[in-house]
Amino acid sequence: MRPTQTFIDLIRTVHRDNAPDVLAQIRTLAAEEREPVRRGALCRHLETLAFRLEGDERLGAAAETYDLIAALVPGPRARWTRAAATARLRDLCERGRFAEAEAYIAGLRADAEAPVLIQDGLATLLRLGWAYECRNQPEPCLHCYRLAYDLNGGDAGVTTEDGDRLSTKVKNLRRLLLDTLLEDGRFDAAIALHAATRHVTGSGPLEAYDIVSVQALAAAGGARVITVLPERRIAAPDLRFWEPPPALRSEAGSLDIPAQYLAFLEGARAFPRSNVVIAGGKLVYDLAAHPRRPDILLQDGLNPDQIMTAAFGATRALVEVPEAEHTIAAGLMMFGLQSRNYGHWFCEFVPRMLCYNDPRCPDGIPLCIDDHMPGAHAEILGLLDTRDRPVIALPPRPVAFGLLGMAPVPAFFPFDMKPGRPFYDTVWPADVFGAIRQQILDRARARGALSGRTDRRLFISRKAFTQRALVNEAEIAERLRPLGFEVIYPETLSFLEQVEAFHSAELVVGSSSSALSNALFCRPGCRILGLIHEELSFNFRGYASFIEAGGARILFLRGRTLPRPGVHAFHVSYTVDPGRVVAAVAALEAEVATGAPAGFSIAAADDRPIRVPDRGASRLQDKRTVGPARVDPDRLARVRTLAAGPHAGAEAGLCALEAVAYVAGEPHSDEPACASPSIAAFVRTWSDRLPQDARDALILPLVPRLVGTRGSEALERRRVALVADWLIRTHLPAWFRLAKLNVEGDELADLPEVEDVAQLVSLCDHLKRARKRAAVANLTLRQTGSAVRGAAWDAAHQAAWGAVRDALEAAGPSVLAAGWDAAYAAAYAAARACGKAPLEPTRQALQRSALALVERMIEARERDPADPGRRPEDALPAPTPIQDGAECRP
Repeated sequence: MRPTQTFIDLIRTVHRDNAPDVLAQIRTLAAEEREPVRRGALCRHLETLAFRLEGDERLGAAAETYDLIAALVPGPRARWTRAAATARLRDLCERGRFAEAEAYIAGLRADAEAPVLIQDGLATLLRLGWAYECRNQPEPCLHCYRLAYDLNGGDAGVTTEDGDRLSTKVKNLRRLLLDTLLEDGRFDAAIALHAATRHVTGSGPLEAYDIVSVQALAAAGGARVITVLPERRIAAPDLRFWEPPPALRSEAGSLDIPAQYLAFLEGARAFPRSNVVIAGGKLVYDLAAHPRRPDILLQDGLNPDQIMTAAFGATRALVEVPEAEHTIAAGLMMFGLQSRNYGHWFCEFVPRMLCYNDPRCPDGIPLCIDDHMPGAHAEILGLLDTRDRPVIALPPRPVAFGLLGMAPVPAFFPFDMKPGRPFYDTVWPADVFGAIRQQILDRARARGALSGRTDRRLFISRKAFTQRALVNEAEIAERLRPLGFEVIYPETLSFLEQVEAFHSAELVVGSSSSALSNALFCRPGCRILGLIHEELSFNFRGYASFIEAGGARILFLRGRTLPRPGVHAFHVSYTVDPGRVVAAVAALEAEVATGAPAGFSIAAADDRPIRVPDRGASRLQDKRTVGPARVDPDRLARVRTLAAGPHAGAEAGLCALEAVAYVAGEPHSDEPACASPSIAAFVRTWSDRLPQDARDALILPLVPRLVGTRGSEALERRRVALVADWLIRTHLPAWFRLAKLNVEGDELADLPEVEDVAQLVSLCDHLKRARKRAAVANLTLRQTGSAVRGAAWDAAHQAAWGAVRDALEAAGPSVLAAGWDAAYAAAYAAARACGKAPLEPTRQALQRSALALVERMIEARERDPADPGRRPEDALPAPTPIQDGAECRP
């Protein structure tokens, strides 16, 4: 039997705007129908209507229609009930009504007869979450994954489209959104977001705090501060290298040392294994409140033990605080970030004991340490503590202190710097560490731990460690044994045994690592040969100043880096030629005998900071003009290898640009007048950051071709534009494709060619979207840190950035921000790909592409006055795009 004409007419009149009203009328008519056959016909018409409503994105109306079918159908109703549940969940989520969706899901979980509906809901939420993720909509994506987590009752048995657990997705997306909200100053919105998701992470409530230093808190009456050592200026360390002095890529630490203080905070909340302290409604953290804060990557944001999580803005921070905590009446803070690491412990934590031993620090207050610190740390505390204080080992739980005593790190010591900033090489104050040395030696002598020997020769083994491994250690040890060296393994010795070993030594050879910190206890005049890899941003000043505090002197011998993708540049393994080690030892022996200094010294006035980016070399305002430049074939034949960094003269070695000046017959300089400043900026940085084999293979053949490339300001601007174009349309898409973000990678590669850096204004939105799209991996980047950045921001990227940064700044802040967006997007994409695809092939392919870019820059010529609209480089082949898997397109 057919439905009534009225029923059919009503169905025909349904459209997007009147669906709720018409459905109410249809429901009334259907309720009056009792004939089973006619009810079946009604259901068929309603099914067609529901299908049409779904197509019109009227999902709420479609859900009501499916509910109506379920009420009318004479047979099984499960099909229609499931369709209604799916449509309703989609409707709520796609309209952003997540609070209602949460209540609906709670009803499904409470229904004992709804297991099938739960499975359908899970599938729907996972599809929606992935669709939002692919459309770069992190907020609805987060809520869909959160609701799926709630509907499933956890992670069990469910993964997202790309194989992650739901809780992992929620944590990553939540972190991304929190950072974005912090950048916009929307703290209330960030707190609300956290409240909706913290049950997934198991976190406590989130609160916003102003960031202050201890001194600022004291000035406002929130702390009592006692000055132990005033502000002062210290001497620069004596940096010496076995080879001619390289151009270090680090920023020299300040010689103006802040005051050492003893501070007491009442009613403070602290977090073991973290430096974050909350007191007086403020987040008290000297490093986070430092004027250099914009350059620093704070590492306390993601605590590995999940004690708490902090997200830092410029002047405020959000801190998640678990509700479970224990109380201690009073304590002195000897816990914090990296307290387990021996090197960090000695530099950052041990100096606090000088303040806690001050007579103005009350007796009886216990020393509070992290419970995972090695026994050697407790041994050091016992030697330094002059007041016999009790020691409390804190488990990874928040602590409420009635009174918390604090003392600072003795110098500005950022754990890491933001991308594009050089590493900050802290110079340590000799007065602080000299006092620590003397006290420990006095205690050791009183215990009979010092033998009085002064003739030992030590080779420090690092065999037990995988980071910064000296791969040919055994070979070096064999060459040193005939010279009277004994091999020691510091990890097998007690702290006092290590002190005795170093104090009795006349000569020490070892890897520049934590164990070499014990060279503080060497006698004055002892010589140290510090072996290290090629990385020029290493903290050479830190090691030298620390060791010099005890009177010893260190000579650095750089070996050959063994690149390993995903490993921080400081921690890569390396080899050192045993013959060079023996020669350096002989030179140190001669230094002691004759007073003639071994190696090459970098004077403080010539201690040049990082050249990445080289802000001056690429300036387009350089007006120098030169005559025709020619290559001297005899000189060219004598240039057989290139070194890193500038040199005092050709006899000490030649870097790439010094070689250009040499073969062109110019005075010795790494800024030859005959070379294009923009190409020079690129090649200089690229060459310095490459390992020796790659430097000679890629850069050496370019030396004669750079002679005579200097052009007009207009030509240099076009060359800079070529570099910017490569960064955006080649470098960035390569990482996106590796991360399986192929659509976005293709969109970037298909952007219009950058012909002038000012053109980046029109690309700002594209680059910002690229950064946000890739930034779902933001948490992964934080966890892997510079290990992943080392791949995405390798030598070629740093060279390109150094060549374009001045031009980006000159074009305005929006253009510079677009450049940073491109850089971060590449790192985020690499983080997303990390663990799912090898990074090295893409990095290598980009090196080859960078070489093609330099070729294009060299071939670029002045515009033809007869045809000013035609660019000479138009006839050159475009740079080869890089596809995922690092294969080049034909």
